[in-house]
Amino acid sequence: MTAHLHDNFDWNAVGDKLTNTVTLVVGGARGTGKTTADNLLQLGARVAISDLNKERVDAVAEEFKHYGDRFLGVAGDATRPDDAERVAAQTVEKFGALHNVVYSAGAYRAQRPTLEIASEEWDLIIDSNLKGAFISYQATIPHIAKSGGGALVSISSLAGRTSSPFLGCHYSAAKAGILGLTRHIAKEFGPQNIRANSICPGGIIGVRMNDLLTDLHREADLVELAKQTPLGRNVYEQDVVGATLFLLSDLSRFITGATLDVNGGILTL
Repeated sequence: MTAHLHDNFDWNAVGDKLTNTVTLVVGGARGTGKTTADNLLQLGARVAISDLNKERVDAVAEEFKHYGDRFLGVAGDATRPDDAERVAAQTVEKFGALHNVVYSAGAYRAQRPTLEIASEEWDLIIDSNLKGAFISYQATIPHIAKSGGGALVSISSLAGRTSSPFLGCHYSAAKAGILGLTRHIAKEFGPQNIRANSICPGGIIGVRMNDLLTDLHREADLVELAKQTPLGRNVYEQDVVGATLFLLSDLSRFITGATLDVNGGILTL
């Protein structure tokens, strides 16, 4: 057994490690990304968010102003290398280090049959969900390595494990690509003390899902969605946040390249 790994966790050290690290949440101005950032800030951590939508970033900055100097909001397009590098640099300039990245960005379009998907829409979904993660990690991994290592958490989807007739083949392909990207990064950068893992939620009940179902007049789908899991309820943002905090913390210190299913056991059916 490695000498410095003890049989029991030092719970104070586990908490201190999480709160003393710097985390960047890409796609952090709305939905699960915002909730993740808020929970980390509540724990006392230093957190930066980036998002394509500057108005949302500014709104979150106003909402989170009580966190003071522990929060940074930056507008930027994760699919553009210059933007991603700027976001990473501003984070390090603000906090002096960067340890963790949560990639929670990505567009979707509902009810798109495969033969009706335009190439432009394919590019949008693939770029925002998969290319953005790749570009973000290219920009941030050097900083994480310089800071002594850390953790990457990519929010994939149940669609990446199965398929999604509702959100389309492009969404399924992008989310499956996230899983492959995560495994590769875990293997390549493990020697630099960088862990990489993915989370695959079912349809997350939150602002984005509620807006989508309202626009489509399909609010009743939530009842049927809950019936699809052995636990008999839907996935909520906080369920995904709990899994994310676990993967960012030393409680998962020997987990890398893994896919964590947060879907109430739907894959067992």
